Amino acid sequence: MCPMQNPFRYGAKVTGGSFYDRREIKASIINVIDGCNNAVLYGPRRYGKSSLVAEIIEELSGKGVVCVYMNMMDIASLGDFIVEYSKAVAAKTAPVTSILKHLVGLFSRVRPVLGVGDDGKPELSLSFAASKPGAAELREALELPEKLRPKGCRMLIVIDEFQEVAELGLGANFERVMRSVIENHAEISYVFLGSKTHLLKRMFAKPSRPFYRSAQLFSLGLPPSDESREFLIERFKSVEMKLSDVVARKMTELSGNVPYYLQELGSWVFRNVSERGGKEVREADVDAGYSQMAEAERDLFESFFRQMPESQRLVARALATEPTGVFTADYRLRHFLPMLSTVSTAVRRLVADSQIDSVDGVYRLIDPLFANHLRRAGKASPLTTAHNM
Repeated sequence: MCPMQNPFRYGAKVTGGSFYDRREIKASIINVIDGCNNAVLYGPRRYGKSSLVAEIIEELSGKGVVCVYMNMMDIASLGDFIVEYSKAVAAKTAPVTSILKHLVGLFSRVRPVLGVGDDGKPELSLSFAASKPGAAELREALELPEKLRPKGCRMLIVIDEFQEVAELGLGANFERVMRSVIENHAEISYVFLGSKTHLLKRMFAKPSRPFYRSAQLFSLGLPPSDESREFLIERFKSVEMKLSDVVARKMTELSGNVPYYLQELGSWVFRNVSERGGKEVREADVDAGYSQMAEAERDLFESFFRQMPESQRLVARALATEPTGVFTADYRLRHFLPMLSTVSTAVRRLVADSQIDSVDGVYRLIDPLFANHLRRAGKASPLTTAHNM
């Protein structure tokens, strides 16, 4: 007999039955796109932005909209952006074997070349007339969607982690060039995603920035906890396992109701129930699953923590233990923090990197599992032990 398939998915885009909630925001974003307008979707990592956009792309593709997706996290330079953006657009608007024919004549400063990849299949590459690509080459790439768009078809361009364009060398000039190009694309909508919410909101909500009021902003927060519990119950039911509302509530609380962790915890719990041949989820299964999940994430958290500057490490550990809105002298002494000016700089950097957020005037770590990791590590710290003696 084949083992029952795990009903929980995480670590990749989630669609179909594994995708839950987000119905209202999905409908709102599609409504914006249907009006040929642009949208910005921001929220912390692991909240499900990419999965939500994958659902939107799937639905709109079914309606005949040509959808292009690009992730800025894979881009290291302006040249990379021009090449990968051009390839992504061309791949959705022309067969590989005729891409060259479509592109020839559309560029004056970029030279398209069709070669053969390692897999033996045709592969598009681009070279630049200038030794270093700049605003002119960027403009040519950004004009491709309008030039290649099939007649009578609408297009959607999705750019993930869009705030990273600030690191590509052109700075705000990138934003100015792109805004000047896309504002003329009447049948093309753009959706910009970002996990560094502070930076992305500033790009689109600050009057001095080129993208000011060019797109409708959507914030992706935590899903309603009752829908999360319902999702858990239904996913276990799909594999003939019973999950009570009480235990589902515990799973929701332990995961911080973060979609990624909710799915990851569900996966560990399912494995534990399966291994003992059970048909009902027990609290012991959840406790064990949470410990397994925390252990699986430990190396990643430790590596990330070590890469942070010391002042940020100290502030993050303090906030994991004791969230606060005011870093008083007593608070800094209690948590071995440096002078207030250094703490303030660390806080600003952590906010900009979407590691902490201020809710009702109180700073907290956004990632609940990372916060738990720091609390556990803090208990084992000789400094903390000595301080509490």
